[in-house]
Amino acid sequence: MTHVHFQPVGGAAGDMTLASLIAAGASPEEVSAALRRLDVPFELSTEKAEVNGVGALRVAVRHPEEHAHRDFRTIRVLLENAGLPGRASGRAVEAFRRLAVAEGAVHGVDPEEVTFHEVGAVDSIVDVVGSCVALDLLDASSVTCGPLPMGTGVVRAAHGDLPVPGPATLEVLRGSRVRWTEEPRETTTPTGASLMAAFTGGHFTDAAPPMTLLSVGYGAGRARLERAPNLLRAVVGELEGPTGDLVLLEANVDDATGEILGAAVEKLLAAGAPDAWLEPIVMKRGRGAYKVCALVAVADRERLARRLMRETGALGVRHSGVGRTVAERRNVTVDLPYGRCGVKIGSLDGEDFVVAPEYVDAARLAEETGLPLLEVYSDARVAYGARPGRRQERAGG
Repeated sequence: MTHVHFQPVGGAAGDMTLASLIAAGASPEEVSAALRRLDVPFELSTEKAEVNGVGALRVAVRHPEEHAHRDFRTIRVLLENAGLPGRASGRAVEAFRRLAVAEGAVHGVDPEEVTFHEVGAVDSIVDVVGSCVALDLLDASSVTCGPLPMGTGVVRAAHGDLPVPGPATLEVLRGSRVRWTEEPRETTTPTGASLMAAFTGGHFTDAAPPMTLLSVGYGAGRARLERAPNLLRAVVGELEGPTGDLVLLEANVDDATGEILGAAVEKLLAAGAPDAWLEPIVMKRGRGAYKVCALVAVADRERLARRLMRETGALGVRHSGVGRTVAERRNVTVDLPYGRCGVKIGSLDGEDFVVAPEYVDAARLAEETGLPLLEVYSDARVAYGARPGRRQERAGG
Protein backbone atom coordinates (compact mmCIF):
# COMPACT_ATOMS: atom_id res chain seq x y z
CA MET A 1 0.00 0.00 0.00
CA THR A 2 1.27 3.44 -0.93
CA HIS A 3 1.81 6.00 1.83
CA VAL A 4 2.65 9.70 1.53
CA HIS A 5 4.44 11.56 4.32
CA PHE A 6 4.59 15.36 4.13
CA GLN A 7 7.43 17.26 5.77
CA PRO A 8 6.53 20.98 6.07
CA VAL A 9 10.13 22.20 6.12
CA GLY A 10 9.20 25.85 5.61
CA GLY A 11 5.42 25.67 5.66
CA ALA A 12 2.35 24.47 3.81
CA ALA A 13 0.15 26.14 1.22
CA GLY A 14 -2.18 24.88 -1.48
CA ASP A 15 0.21 25.51 -4.36
CA MET A 16 3.13 23.96 -2.46
CA THR A 17 1.07 20.83 -1.76
CA LEU A 18 0.11 20.41 -5.41
CA ALA A 19 3.68 21.09 -6.57
CA SER A 20 5.18 18.56 -4.14
CA LEU A 21 2.84 15.79 -5.31
CA ILE A 22 3.49 16.50 -8.98
CA ALA A 23 7.22 16.54 -8.28
CA ALA A 24 6.80 13.17 -6.53
CA GLY A 25 5.30 11.61 -9.65
CA ALA A 26 1.68 12.68 -10.18
CA SER A 27 1.07 13.54 -13.84
CA PRO A 28 0.30 17.26 -14.32
CA GLU A 29 -1.57 16.40 -17.53
CA GLU A 30 -3.87 13.98 -15.69
CA VAL A 31 -4.35 16.50 -12.88
CA SER A 32 -5.39 19.14 -15.42
CA ALA A 33 -7.70 16.68 -17.20
CA ALA A 34 -9.52 15.93 -13.95
CA LEU A 35 -9.73 19.63 -13.04
CA ARG A 36 -11.41 20.44 -16.35
CA ARG A 37 -14.44 18.52 -15.09
CA LEU A 38 -15.07 21.42 -12.71
CA ASP A 39 -16.03 23.60 -15.69
CA VAL A 40 -13.89 26.42 -14.29
CA PRO A 41 -11.61 28.20 -16.80
CA PHE A 42 -7.93 27.86 -15.85
CA GLU A 43 -4.47 26.97 -17.10
CA LEU A 44 -2.10 25.04 -14.85
CA SER A 45 1.64 25.28 -15.47
CA THR A 46 4.73 24.07 -13.63
CA GLU A 47 8.22 25.50 -13.42
CA LYS A 48 11.46 24.24 -11.93
CA ALA A 49 12.84 26.11 -8.94
CA GLU A 50 15.90 25.94 -6.72
CA VAL A 51 15.67 26.68 -3.00
CA ASN A 52 18.91 26.64 -1.01
CA GLY A 53 20.42 24.38 -3.66
CA VAL A 54 17.52 21.91 -3.63
CA GLY A 55 15.68 21.30 -6.91
CA ALA A 56 11.95 21.85 -6.47
CA LEU A 57 8.78 22.60 -8.40
CA ARG A 58 6.38 25.54 -8.43
CA VAL A 59 2.90 25.59 -9.91
CA ALA A 60 1.07 28.57 -11.36
CA VAL A 61 -2.62 28.94 -12.15
CA ARG A 62 -3.80 31.40 -14.78
CA HIS A 63 -7.47 32.23 -15.24
CA PRO A 64 -9.70 35.06 -16.46
CA GLU A 65 -10.34 37.89 -14.01
CA GLU A 66 -13.35 37.17 -11.84
CA HIS A 67 -14.98 38.73 -8.80
CA ALA A 68 -17.21 35.84 -7.73
CA HIS A 69 -17.19 34.89 -4.05
CA ARG A 70 -18.32 31.28 -3.68
CA ASP A 71 -19.94 29.89 -0.55
CA PHE A 72 -19.29 26.41 0.84
CA ARG A 73 -22.59 25.06 -0.48
CA THR A 74 -21.74 26.16 -4.04
CA ILE A 75 -18.26 24.67 -3.91
CA ARG A 76 -19.54 21.38 -2.46
CA VAL A 77 -22.11 20.99 -5.26
CA LEU A 78 -19.42 21.87 -7.81
CA LEU A 79 -17.17 19.12 -6.47
CA GLU A 80 -19.85 16.48 -6.03
CA ASN A 81 -21.05 16.94 -9.62
CA ALA A 82 -17.60 16.94 -11.20
CA GLY A 83 -17.06 13.18 -11.27
CA LEU A 84 -13.54 13.42 -9.88
CA PRO A 85 -11.53 10.18 -9.75
CA GLY A 86 -11.24 7.92 -6.70
CA ARG A 87 -11.29 9.64 -3.32
CA ALA A 88 -10.39 13.07 -4.72
CA SER A 89 -13.91 14.46 -4.39
CA GLY A 90 -14.35 13.31 -0.78
CA ARG A 91 -10.97 14.69 0.26
CA ALA A 92 -11.60 18.02 -1.45
CA VAL A 93 -15.04 18.40 0.13
CA GLU A 94 -13.52 17.58 3.53
CA ALA A 95 -10.83 20.24 3.05
CA PHE A 96 -13.40 22.90 2.18
CA ARG A 97 -15.68 21.72 5.01
CA ARG A 98 -12.89 22.25 7.52
CA LEU A 99 -12.30 25.71 6.09
CA ALA A 100 -16.00 26.54 6.26
CA VAL A 101 -16.21 25.44 9.90
CA ALA A 102 -13.11 27.51 10.71
CA GLU A 103 -14.32 30.63 8.90
CA GLY A 104 -17.73 30.22 10.50
CA ALA A 105 -16.15 30.12 13.96
CA VAL A 106 -14.05 33.22 13.23
CA HIS A 107 -16.92 35.30 11.81
CA GLY A 108 -19.85 33.85 13.75
CA VAL A 109 -21.53 32.45 10.63
CA ASP A 110 -23.13 29.07 9.92
CA PRO A 111 -20.56 26.99 7.96
CA GLU A 112 -23.11 26.38 5.20
CA GLU A 113 -23.40 30.14 4.70
CA VAL A 114 -19.68 30.93 4.77
CA THR A 115 -18.58 32.87 1.69
CA PHE A 116 -14.98 32.27 0.69
CA HIS A 117 -12.91 35.12 -0.68
CA GLU A 118 -9.30 34.10 -1.32
CA VAL A 119 -10.19 30.41 -0.96
CA GLY A 120 -13.17 30.75 -3.31
CA ALA A 121 -10.97 32.05 -6.12
CA VAL A 122 -10.19 29.82 -9.07
CA ASP A 123 -6.50 29.41 -8.18
CA SER A 124 -7.36 28.20 -4.67
CA ILE A 125 -9.97 25.77 -5.99
CA VAL A 126 -7.40 24.41 -8.44
CA ASP A 127 -4.80 24.09 -5.65
CA VAL A 128 -7.17 22.19 -3.34
CA VAL A 129 -8.82 19.93 -5.90
CA GLY A 130 -5.58 19.43 -7.84
CA SER A 131 -3.80 18.30 -4.67
CA CYS A 132 -6.56 15.78 -3.94
CA VAL A 133 -6.47 14.47 -7.52
CA ALA A 134 -2.66 14.22 -7.43
CA LEU A 135 -2.81 12.24 -4.18
CA ASP A 136 -5.28 9.88 -5.84
CA LEU A 137 -3.04 9.52 -8.91
CA LEU A 138 -0.21 8.41 -6.60
CA ASP A 139 -2.64 5.78 -5.24
CA ALA A 140 -2.01 6.96 -1.69
CA SER A 141 -3.96 4.83 0.77
CA SER A 142 -2.70 6.73 3.81
CA VAL A 143 -1.07 10.07 4.63
CA THR A 144 0.93 11.50 7.51
CA CYS A 145 2.32 14.99 8.00
CA GLY A 146 4.69 16.63 10.44
CA PRO A 147 3.45 19.45 12.71
CA LEU A 148 2.78 22.56 10.63
CA PRO A 149 5.01 25.60 11.33
CA MET A 150 3.39 28.81 12.56
CA GLY A 151 4.98 32.15 11.67
CA THR A 152 4.44 35.56 13.23
CA GLY A 153 3.62 39.11 12.15
CA VAL A 154 0.77 40.46 10.01
CA VAL A 155 -0.71 39.31 6.70
CA ARG A 156 -3.02 41.21 4.35
CA ALA A 157 -6.32 39.49 3.51
CA ALA A 158 -9.72 40.32 1.99
CA HIS A 159 -10.96 41.54 5.40
CA GLY A 160 -7.86 43.70 5.99
CA ASP A 161 -4.65 43.08 7.92
CA LEU A 162 -4.73 39.96 10.11
CA PRO A 163 -2.34 38.54 12.70
CA VAL A 164 -0.13 35.60 11.79
CA PRO A 165 -1.03 32.79 12.10
CA GLY A 166 -4.34 33.76 10.52
CA PRO A 167 -7.45 33.21 12.66
CA ALA A 168 -8.86 30.70 10.16
CA THR A 169 -5.58 28.76 10.14
CA LEU A 170 -5.68 28.38 13.92
CA GLU A 171 -9.33 27.30 13.84
CA VAL A 172 -8.58 24.65 11.20
CA LEU A 173 -5.77 23.33 13.41
CA ARG A 174 -7.67 23.51 16.71
CA GLY A 175 -6.89 20.30 18.59
CA SER A 176 -3.85 19.54 16.39
CA ARG A 177 -0.17 19.65 17.23
CA VAL A 178 1.65 22.63 15.63
CA ARG A 179 5.24 23.94 15.58
CA TRP A 180 5.89 27.58 16.55
CA THR A 181 8.68 29.48 14.76
CA GLU A 182 10.06 33.01 14.74
CA GLU A 183 9.62 33.38 10.96
CA PRO A 184 8.23 36.93 10.46
CA ARG A 185 5.59 35.99 7.89
CA GLU A 186 2.80 33.53 7.17
CA THR A 187 4.25 30.05 6.73
CA THR A 188 1.09 27.93 6.80
CA THR A 189 -1.97 29.23 4.95
CA PRO A 190 -5.59 28.31 5.70
CA THR A 191 -5.67 26.33 2.45
CA GLY A 192 -2.49 24.42 3.30
CA ALA A 193 -3.74 23.72 6.83
CA SER A 194 -7.13 22.48 5.62
CA LEU A 195 -5.57 20.16 3.04
CA MET A 196 -3.20 18.58 5.55
CA ALA A 197 -5.95 18.29 8.17
CA ALA A 198 -8.25 16.65 5.62
CA PHE A 199 -5.52 14.22 4.53
CA THR A 200 -4.50 13.22 8.07
CA GLY A 201 -7.66 13.74 10.10
CA GLY A 202 -5.88 16.53 11.99
CA HIS A 203 -3.26 14.22 13.54
CA PHE A 204 0.26 15.54 12.85
CA THR A 205 3.45 13.65 13.65
CA ASP A 206 7.07 13.65 12.50
CA ALA A 207 7.11 9.86 12.73
CA ALA A 208 6.36 8.34 9.34
CA PRO A 209 5.55 4.61 9.32
CA PRO A 210 8.22 2.15 8.13
CA MET A 211 8.13 2.04 4.33
CA THR A 212 10.20 1.43 1.23
CA LEU A 213 11.01 4.77 -0.37
CA LEU A 214 9.59 5.18 -3.89
CA SER A 215 9.87 8.88 -4.71
CA VAL A 216 10.37 12.34 -3.22
CA GLY A 217 8.96 15.66 -4.39
CA TYR A 218 9.66 19.22 -3.26
CA GLY A 219 7.05 21.95 -3.60
CA ALA A 220 8.45 25.48 -3.42
CA GLY A 221 6.69 28.55 -2.07
CA ARG A 222 7.19 31.95 -3.68
CA ALA A 223 8.27 33.88 -0.59
CA ARG A 224 11.85 33.78 0.64
CA LEU A 225 11.96 32.77 4.30
CA GLU A 226 14.60 33.99 6.73
CA ARG A 227 14.86 30.93 8.96
CA ALA A 228 14.12 27.90 6.76
CA PRO A 229 13.95 26.92 3.09
CA ASN A 230 10.41 27.55 1.85
CA LEU A 231 9.78 23.93 0.90
CA LEU A 232 7.14 21.26 1.45
CA ARG A 233 8.51 17.76 0.91
CA ALA A 234 6.31 14.82 -0.10
CA VAL A 235 7.85 11.39 0.54
CA VAL A 236 6.09 8.50 -1.21
CA GLY A 237 6.68 4.93 -0.08
CA GLU A 238 5.35 1.41 0.08
CA LEU A 239 4.33 0.39 3.59
CA GLU A 240 6.27 -2.52 5.04
CA GLY A 241 4.61 -5.88 5.53
CA PRO A 242 2.90 -8.34 3.19
CA THR A 243 1.23 -6.72 0.20
CA GLY A 244 -2.35 -5.81 0.94
CA ASP A 245 -2.21 -6.07 4.75
CA LEU A 246 -4.90 -3.88 6.32
CA VAL A 247 -6.69 -3.42 9.62
CA LEU A 248 -10.45 -3.92 9.87
CA LEU A 249 -12.18 -1.49 12.24
CA GLU A 250 -15.67 -2.39 13.50
CA ALA A 251 -18.14 -0.76 15.89
CA ASN A 252 -21.76 -1.66 16.65
CA VAL A 253 -24.02 1.40 16.88
CA ASP A 254 -27.70 1.32 17.84
CA ASP A 255 -28.38 4.95 18.78
CA ALA A 256 -27.41 6.98 15.71
CA THR A 257 -29.51 8.07 12.74
CA GLY A 258 -28.88 6.95 9.19
CA GLU A 259 -27.71 10.45 8.32
CA ILE A 260 -25.07 10.39 11.06
CA LEU A 261 -23.83 6.93 10.08
CA GLY A 262 -23.76 7.80 6.38
CA ALA A 263 -21.78 10.94 7.15
CA ALA A 264 -19.37 8.88 9.28
CA VAL A 265 -18.66 6.56 6.35
CA GLU A 266 -17.97 9.55 4.08
CA LYS A 267 -15.68 11.11 6.70
CA LEU A 268 -13.70 7.87 7.09
CA LEU A 269 -13.23 7.61 3.32
CA ALA A 270 -12.20 11.25 3.07
CA ALA A 271 -9.71 10.75 5.92
CA GLY A 272 -7.91 7.99 4.00
CA ALA A 273 -9.72 4.69 4.63
CA PRO A 274 -9.47 2.56 1.45
CA ASP A 275 -13.02 1.35 2.10
CA ALA A 276 -15.83 1.88 4.61
CA TRP A 277 -19.40 0.61 4.81
CA LEU A 278 -22.42 -0.17 7.01
CA GLU A 279 -23.88 -3.60 7.81
CA PRO A 280 -27.35 -4.07 9.37
CA ILE A 281 -27.22 -6.27 12.49
CA VAL A 282 -29.49 -7.40 15.34
CA MET A 283 -28.13 -6.84 18.85
CA LYS A 284 -29.28 -8.24 22.20
CA ARG A 285 -32.99 -8.00 23.02
CA GLY A 286 -33.70 -7.86 19.30
CA ARG A 287 -32.52 -4.28 18.84
CA GLY A 288 -31.84 -3.31 15.25
CA ALA A 289 -28.46 -1.65 14.77
CA TYR A 290 -25.65 -1.10 12.31
CA LYS A 291 -22.06 -2.25 12.28
CA VAL A 292 -19.76 0.51 11.03
CA CYS A 293 -16.79 -1.03 9.22
CA ALA A 294 -13.64 0.42 7.71
CA LEU A 295 -10.53 -1.04 6.13
CA VAL A 296 -7.54 1.12 7.03
CA ALA A 297 -3.78 1.09 6.69
CA VAL A 298 -1.84 -0.20 9.68
CA ALA A 299 -0.36 3.27 10.18
CA ASP A 300 -3.86 4.79 10.33
CA ARG A 301 -5.40 2.37 12.84
CA GLU A 302 -5.44 4.58 15.93
CA ARG A 303 -6.19 7.83 14.09
CA LEU A 304 -9.19 6.44 12.19
CA ALA A 305 -10.46 4.39 15.15
CA ARG A 306 -10.68 7.64 17.12
CA ARG A 307 -12.32 9.32 14.14
CA LEU A 308 -14.92 6.54 13.97
CA MET A 309 -15.73 6.98 17.67
CA ARG A 310 -16.05 10.76 17.37
CA GLU A 311 -18.32 10.55 14.34
CA THR A 312 -20.65 7.80 15.64
CA GLY A 313 -20.53 8.10 19.43
CA ALA A 314 -19.28 4.51 19.72
CA LEU A 315 -17.46 3.90 23.01
CA GLY A 316 -15.09 1.34 21.54
CA VAL A 317 -13.78 0.03 18.23
CA ARG A 318 -12.67 -3.52 17.48
CA HIS A 319 -9.69 -3.98 15.19
CA SER A 320 -8.20 -7.05 13.55
CA GLY A 321 -5.60 -7.64 10.88
CA VAL A 322 -6.76 -8.80 7.47
CA GLY A 323 -4.84 -9.75 4.36
CA ARG A 324 -5.84 -9.40 0.75
CA THR A 325 -4.50 -10.17 -2.69
CA VAL A 326 -4.60 -7.07 -4.86
CA ALA A 327 -4.25 -6.46 -8.57
CA GLU A 328 -2.25 -3.57 -9.94
CA ARG A 329 -4.64 -0.67 -10.49
CA ARG A 330 -4.34 2.59 -12.36
CA ASN A 331 -6.63 5.32 -13.67
CA VAL A 332 -6.47 6.74 -17.19
CA THR A 333 -8.57 9.21 -19.16
CA VAL A 334 -9.69 8.50 -22.74
CA ASP A 335 -10.93 10.96 -25.36
CA LEU A 336 -14.28 10.12 -26.97
CA PRO A 337 -15.86 12.02 -29.88
CA TYR A 338 -18.27 13.61 -27.39
CA GLY A 339 -16.11 14.12 -24.30
CA ARG A 340 -13.57 12.65 -21.90
CA CYS A 341 -14.12 9.59 -19.70
CA GLY A 342 -12.07 8.14 -16.88
CA VAL A 343 -11.27 4.43 -17.03
CA LYS A 344 -10.06 2.20 -14.20
CA ILE A 345 -7.59 -0.50 -15.26
CA GLY A 346 -6.84 -3.69 -13.33
CA SER A 347 -3.80 -5.81 -14.26
CA LEU A 348 -2.34 -9.16 -13.23
CA ASP A 349 1.10 -10.28 -14.38
CA GLY A 350 1.27 -7.36 -16.79
CA GLU A 351 -2.04 -8.15 -18.51
CA ASP A 352 -5.12 -5.95 -18.22
CA PHE A 353 -8.10 -7.99 -17.11
CA VAL A 354 -10.47 -5.23 -15.94
CA VAL A 355 -11.21 -2.18 -18.07
CA ALA A 356 -13.95 -0.33 -16.20
CA PRO A 357 -15.21 3.10 -17.32
CA GLU A 358 -15.89 5.46 -14.42
CA TYR A 359 -19.64 5.50 -13.88
CA VAL A 360 -19.88 9.21 -13.03
CA ASP A 361 -18.12 10.22 -16.25
CA ALA A 362 -20.04 7.76 -18.40
CA ALA A 363 -23.40 8.74 -16.91
CA ARG A 364 -22.67 12.42 -17.50
CA LEU A 365 -21.75 11.78 -21.14
CA ALA A 366 -24.85 9.63 -21.63
CA GLU A 367 -27.00 12.45 -20.23
CA GLU A 368 -25.32 15.09 -22.40
CA THR A 369 -25.48 13.11 -25.65
CA GLY A 370 -28.64 11.05 -25.22
CA LEU A 371 -26.65 7.87 -25.85
CA PRO A 372 -27.36 4.68 -23.88
CA LEU A 373 -25.01 4.25 -20.94
CA LEU A 374 -23.91 0.86 -22.28
CA GLU A 375 -22.84 2.50 -25.55
CA VAL A 376 -20.71 5.03 -23.68
CA TYR A 377 -19.13 2.16 -21.71
CA SER A 378 -18.37 0.34 -24.96
CA ASP A 379 -16.90 3.44 -26.62
CA ALA A 380 -14.66 4.11 -23.62
CA ARG A 381 -13.36 0.54 -23.64
CA VAL A 382 -12.68 0.68 -27.37
CA ALA A 383 -10.92 4.04 -26.98
CA TYR A 384 -8.63 2.50 -24.38
CA GLY A 385 -7.96 -0.44 -26.70
CA ALA A 386 -9.65 -3.19 -24.74
CA ARG A 387 -9.65 -6.60 -26.42
CA PRO A 388 -12.75 -8.82 -26.52
CA GLY A 389 -12.79 -11.21 -23.61
CA ARG A 390 -11.64 -8.71 -21.04
CA ARG A 391 -14.02 -8.34 -18.17
CA GLN A 392 -16.57 -5.63 -18.98
CA GLU A 393 -19.74 -6.24 -17.03
CA ARG A 394 -18.98 -3.74 -14.29
CA ALA A 395 -17.94 -0.11 -14.24
CA GLY A 396 -15.77 1.75 -11.80
CA GLY A 397 -17.34 4.29 -9.44
